[in-house]
Amino acid sequence: MILRAHDVIHSFFIPTMRFKQDAVPGLAIHMHFTPIQTGEYEILCAELCGLGHYKMHGMLKVLSREEFDKWLAAREADKQ
Repeated sequence: MILRAHDVIHSFFIPTMRFKQDAVPGLAIHMHFTPIQTGEYEILCAELCGLGHYKMHGMLKVLSREEFDKWLAAREADKQ
């Protein structure tokens, strides 16, 4: 993935995977990782970046190859 920040330094953090990378304004930071287990993992901003910091979170969903292929086929079908 590519991290970009438009305003201040942020820090993309997946605690369960011990994966953390800062996003710096003006830079495109390339990063990659290979999950080894399916499941849902919380994504946080680990940098106190401003008033909206508490809302900066998300979920990473890691699927098996079969589940991913099903999901992708459903998306392709929706396009038609």
